[in-house]
Amino acid sequence: MKKLVVANWKMNPVSLDLGRKIFMSIEHRMHLAKNTEAVICPPSLFLPAFSHYSAKVKLGAQNLSWEEQGAFTGEISPLMVKAFKTDYAILGHSERRLFFGETDSMVAFKLYAALKHKLIPIVCLGGEKNAKKDDMKKLVAKQFKAVTRQIEKKDLHRIVFVYEPVWAISTMKNSEPATGEHANELVEYIHELAGVNSHVLYGGTVNKNNVQQFAKYPMIDGALVGAASLDPDNFWQIIKEFERESIHRG
Repeated sequence: MKKLVVANWKMNPVSLDLGRKIFMSIEHRMHLAKNTEAVICPPSLFLPAFSHYSAKVKLGAQNLSWEEQGAFTGEISPLMVKAFKTDYAILGHSERRLFFGETDSMVAFKLYAALKHKLIPIVCLGGEKNAKKDDMKKLVAKQFKAVTRQIEKKDLHRIVFVYEPVWAISTMKNSEPATGEHANELVEYIHELAGVNSHVLYGGTVNKNNVQQFAKYPMIDGALVGAASLDPDNFWQIIKEFERESIHRG
């Protein structure tokens, strides 16, 4: 199973031209990565343009509605996302939970919709207001059970899970970096919860300077990358590190 490195651009960059330059810089290098797949999740407005350029890089949406169409102002449906060569969708990101009030129930509906429309959901676990390091196993288990309650066991392998400890994200107040040991422990725990051969990534301020401490663990199948993914050289170094470790382990 290939490693997976996902770029979450959030509400960046402000222009399509700059976004295209970042995207194409990664697209042009991906022929060098044989054991690692890259996914870029730009603002939804950029998906139509990027769908014309993506060959090696996969596209993902940053959010998804559980409805196919209708009177839902500001939402983006799975059908709209699928129309532009988009394979992935991030669900339950900590910023959606903390700033926009998304609940486990909402994420569960979105997850069901993504699988129904043959999108690959990237489901984030570990985001909750005031969550502490010692709370993580309990929180991850609670969120996992809640968001997958409608999903049959046989479909769990179609989901990419991300351990995203909110306290380790640099944009959060009083954040502190997670160690590789801690990330690996929780990633292994999510593998146990899933009980199938799913991708489980780490997503807590990964960049070129700290990626090695995560990539060295075989159970960590890749990374969800925020700010560093807007710097193509930084993002490429993350991809290269997972690629190097994958080749090293044979």
